[in-house]
Amino acid sequence: MELLVVISIIAILAALGFSGVNAAVTKAQMTECLSNMRQIGVAMQLFAGDNEGTLPGTSHGISWTNSLSFYLSPNFIGRCPSFPKHRARVTYGWNDSLASNGDGMRLVLCKNPSSTMALGELATNQSSEHFHFIGGRGGAAGVTANQFKTAVNVESHQKSANYVFVDGHAENLAWLEVQRRLAQPNSSFLVP
Repeated sequence: MELLVVISIIAILAALGFSGVNAAVTKAQMTECLSNMRQIGVAMQLFAGDNEGTLPGTSHGISWTNSLSFYLSPNFIGRCPSFPKHRARVTYGWNDSLASNGDGMRLVLCKNPSSTMALGELATNQSSEHFHFIGGRGGAAGVTANQFKTAVNVESHQKSANYVFVDGHAENLAWLEVQRRLAQPNSSFLVP
């Protein structure tokens, strides 16, 4: 009987240990992804500084990934570690509202750079290096939370995801917070 009690206690402790390890791994992956996005934010600002205040474009010929490659570390992979089997080459997508005919927009045209998303995490069914927000009815200003969720992996890190903003900062936002920002009148979350 005592042996069964000891075995039960060991099993419970092992289960608690495994859940703690899993939580630590999940947090580490979110942090590594956020670090990747911070690097992209810095690269984006350096690119704009070298190109008369113009952001990278989104054309399929010369995408933001090509434009920023010079500014990123040679070891930069551009993939979230939480999704090693993601179908896209790069698991981050550029907000196509920041471009006109594929050419990057000038920073001075963005009214709220600290609240306008430049980059988000691609939904696992997406493979493009940019989002197609401006192509929908009403353009980027008309994107609903459900439409946003089909393109962006809004809960890639439990109930949150990482984003880079036009001013270059990166942050982790809960899906509820993103929905709140999208629903605000005259929201600048997607529209520069």
